[in-house]
Amino acid sequence: MPQKRASTPTNDTAPVATGTGKRISLGTVERLSVYRSVLEELHEDGVASVYSHQLAEMVGVTPAQLRRDLASFGSFGNIARGYPVFEMARTISGILHTDTMQVLALFGVGDLGRALLTYRGFEERGFRIGVVFDIDPAKAGKVFAGRRCYHLDQLESALPDFDVRIAVLACRPAGVEGIVERLGRLGVRNILNFVPKRVKPVPGGYVEHVDISGKLEKLSFLSSQRR
Repeated sequence: MPQKRASTPTNDTAPVATGTGKRISLGTVERLSVYRSVLEELHEDGVASVYSHQLAEMVGVTPAQLRRDLASFGSFGNIARGYPVFEMARTISGILHTDTMQVLALFGVGDLGRALLTYRGFEERGFRIGVVFDIDPAKAGKVFAGRRCYHLDQLESALPDFDVRIAVLACRPAGVEGIVERLGRLGVRNILNFVPKRVKPVPGGYVEHVDISGKLEKLSFLSSQRR
């Protein structure tokens, strides 16, 4: 069975509306993603069912928290028999809308951007980078990992052909706010931001900041306390 995981804390406590009209926190959404990941590992290990206290321990939350999270979306199984692993993972995928492939747009094909293009974990979790943009004229028109790169000036003409819902920023910090605003006008309001600069979302959107250096600084501090 998978090892116990540390729960990922979040400040995203503000509720968001679901398609059914219910309001849940983004923290609950993040935990659902972890539940799904653990359930898929269990399924690969041949486990057919799991009890709430077992799943909670593996994820790193209390059984009560796990049951509250799942209760937001209905019934997942019989308490006496446990949760059916495969069916529960599939149901959570549907809740997260990753049961069908989500197309991403990538901005920036430097070292990080190229690494993201070849990362297989995206497609395993229901995401595929479908189109790439870069401000460098030397990269425009070239193909990277099977995707044609468009110049940033072509954003408005090229992006609508790809049914993009989420953008991934791995570009230079200069001008990143303008990219977010242009994407918002095209209906792409949710952003995964690897750029070392915090940007505000457009109205109705959300920006998830990924600060790798900040995470390393946190680990550096913790390491220094345990010498």
